[in-house]
Amino acid sequence: MYGTLIIGVRNRGMAWAEAVLAHPDFQLTGVADVDPLILRSRCDQLKLPEQDRYLDYREALHSGRYQAAIVVTPNHLHYRMARDVLEAGVHCVLEKPFAETLCQAQELVDLAENRGLALVIGHNYRFKTPFMLMAEAIREGRLGSLIGGEISFHRYRPPRFEHERPMRYPLLFLQAIHHLDLLISFLPAPVRVLHCSHYLPPGSPWSSPSVCHLVLGCADRILLSYRGSYECRGEQTPYNGLWRLEFERGDLLLDRQGKLWQVQDPDRRCLYEPQEGQRSSDERLLDTLKAAIRKGREAPTSGRNNLATLRLLFEVISA
Repeated sequence: MYGTLIIGVRNRGMAWAEAVLAHPDFQLTGVADVDPLILRSRCDQLKLPEQDRYLDYREALHSGRYQAAIVVTPNHLHYRMARDVLEAGVHCVLEKPFAETLCQAQELVDLAENRGLALVIGHNYRFKTPFMLMAEAIREGRLGSLIGGEISFHRYRPPRFEHERPMRYPLLFLQAIHHLDLLISFLPAPVRVLHCSHYLPPGSPWSSPSVCHLVLGCADRILLSYRGSYECRGEQTPYNGLWRLEFERGDLLLDRQGKLWQVQDPDRRCLYEPQEGQRSSDERLLDTLKAAIRKGREAPTSGRNNLATLRLLFEVISA
């Protein structure tokens, strides 16, 4: 089993802790957080002994006890902390977005490769069952060629912490990056931004555009539209969003209940329905980390592969 350190447990870090505890090949043997109250509360909840609790993650890394670390901290800390993890000779899972610039991202990729370490980015949406089934249908051409589609995501999601309030393009960095990463995994390259519009509504709690309308194009004249918003005060979509992918012989639809439908008028068939007890997408992502460590098999969301997602994100921002 790989001794695993989680850095940051205020929010998403607890979901990673559950994934590590559920995985047969990883062992949660340490947690680090700068907030002593959060650290005590979360570690008591996880039943971790005092020697496995750290206010300074660097002390944990230098202890030599860890083979893997999961970095779950604010975006502006990702680069520095991931670099510290890799320089300590520890395999790294890094929450998205894995860097705030392409130069920083490339530096981390190079550092991991030079040290022979796995760097895996936490794009767990790729490992959610409905999206895996979508990718399989596209790859196998079950409904013919993909023509286009539309994705809609709208929720009211104000800043939760003070460090989020001044964030640039919060919708894109916090949520839409998942959807863009999925599109890159589905679509033939290259993916191009054809049209993009950003908007910050009056009275928004954010300081940077929190609404985005986007049209993407790629090979074979496939066109997809995307609308995302953190300002919706009405009916909310799930975080997955609502998807309609249009093919030569029908559609794939992902609805509000998380059900995936194959529609070939007049037939409508449910391909997937959420059920309790399924393995989490985080556990499946840890499978790819294990394969990278043991077999040298590059993860689908490796740092090197994720450079394309960052490039598309920055192209959307600059459009």
